[in-house]
Amino acid sequence: MMKITEKSDVYSYGVVVLEVLTGKQPIDPTIPDGLHVVDWVRQKRGGIEVLDPSLLSRPASEIEEMMQALGIALLCVNSSPDERPNMKDVAAMLKEIKHEREEYAKVDVLLKGSPATDNQENKKSSGVVPATSSSKPATQSLYPQSKNSSFSVSSLLYSSSSSSKNGFK
Repeated sequence: MMKITEKSDVYSYGVVVLEVLTGKQPIDPTIPDGLHVVDWVRQKRGGIEVLDPSLLSRPASEIEEMMQALGIALLCVNSSPDERPNMKDVAAMLKEIKHEREEYAKVDVLLKGSPATDNQENKKSSGVVPATSSSKPATQSLYPQSKNSSFSVSSLLYSSSSSSKNGFK
C-alpha cells in the first residue's frame, strides 16, 4: 500500500534488528535464492544459524539474549500489520530481556558468593569475576529455565496467534 504508518515503522525497525543480528543487508548477495533477509530468517525458522558468525563467540547468555531479540524482530516483521506489536510493546519486550539478564546476574553473584563456589573460584582465578560471566554449571542450570521465557524465539514463532495463522514456512 506504501502508506507510512506506525506499523510500517515497526516493520522497518524489525528489519534493522535482523540486519544487526544476521550481519546481512535486506537484499544480500550471500542469501540463497535472492531472498529478502526477512524471508530468509523465516525460512530458517529463526534458528541460531542466522546469527552473524562473529556473534557466536559471545557468551551463551548473550547469545540467548540475541535469540530473544531475534524473536522480537520477527514479531515486528509479521506480514500482517495488524499482528505487529506497537513500539511501546517492543520496548517492553526488550526491557524484559534486560531485566532477565540482571536477574541472572544477581543469581550468579549469589552462587559465586556461596562458600563452595568461593573456594573453587579462588583456585581458578585471581581477581574479581564479572557477574555476567557465569560458570558453566550455573549457566546450564539457569538457561534451560530462560528457554521457557515468554520472549524466547520458539515461543514467539510457534505460540503467537499471528505465527500460527501465517505459518512461517
